[in-house]
Amino acid sequence: MAQPTTQFSMSNPPVEIRYALYLTLIVSFGAFLVLASIPVSLFDLSSTVVSFGLLLLSYLLFTSRHYIEWLRERTAKSRLLFPAMLLAVYILYALGPGRLRIPESLLIPAYLAFPVLFATLAARRGERPNRFDLLTIAFLYLPVELSALARAWQPSQHGIPTPTHAFSQILGMNLALFCFLVVRPIDGMGFTFRLRKNDVVHALIAFAWFFPVALVFAGLTGLVSFMPHLPGAALVIPMILGKSLMVALPEEVLFRGLLLNLMQRAAPSPRGRMAALIISSVIFGLTHVNNNPWFDWRYVTIATVAGIAYGIVYNRTGKVTASAITHSLIDVVRGLFF
Repeated sequence: MAQPTTQFSMSNPPVEIRYALYLTLIVSFGAFLVLASIPVSLFDLSSTVVSFGLLLLSYLLFTSRHYIEWLRERTAKSRLLFPAMLLAVYILYALGPGRLRIPESLLIPAYLAFPVLFATLAARRGERPNRFDLLTIAFLYLPVELSALARAWQPSQHGIPTPTHAFSQILGMNLALFCFLVVRPIDGMGFTFRLRKNDVVHALIAFAWFFPVALVFAGLTGLVSFMPHLPGAALVIPMILGKSLMVALPEEVLFRGLLLNLMQRAAPSPRGRMAALIISSVIFGLTHVNNNPWFDWRYVTIATVAGIAYGIVYNRTGKVTASAITHSLIDVVRGLFF
């Protein structure tokens, strides 16, 4: 018996799809304005904005159950379709200012294949978290964190800024959401725009206690200089959108929605959940070891405490978008006012 096809009206799309479209248009328009000041050809400019917009739109559409169900129906026929789409978008950018760098760019197809393979193997093992879940996360995260993907992009002209971090991270986000919402669906990630008032309250409470702690710690240890200032008006919106969509939300999906979620499912007792919160937060802290030229225990320590704050919000709300509010508030306030 044929399964029903997911349908919805394009004249009145679900709210998540509308939000995804609006955010994509706003961010893409901002990117266009920034890139328009760089001396590149119209084709290079267009290929950059269009490819970035397609990746961002796909990433945000995962907040919609309609999109996920639609993608699951097509993935049931072939698990190569979505990775192939990501590869096509990568090639679109590479035709413009990216310029394929050989042999480094050959890593991209491998990067798109291995996480899907491990997610498929994890799904065959059943719902309980298993080693293939951890392998999926590792192969999603490490190539991006180690800048292995970034080496595939090479500007066509000297002085043109490279999109190494943005393109690598947004490519990884698409792949991570595809693996764990479509290929090997796990419950409880909470990647959604539908936040209740209580979710926002928990996010604000965590910000209210952690940010002063971080300021005092940073000041006492000399991690940063305490120099509060008013931000430039032109920086406010780009900072909010950039930190929220390209930093806070991706990190929350990885460390809370996936790592903490899977660890707590593997050890669901109160003691196991607490251990999972601490261990995942320590891992989160250690991933910040390369934010400074040398290992800085101060940065790792405060990032670990931040991970605990984000994890508490996630556990209380069940939504990575709620913990991402706390995360982005901390990053945005620090970036704009300190």
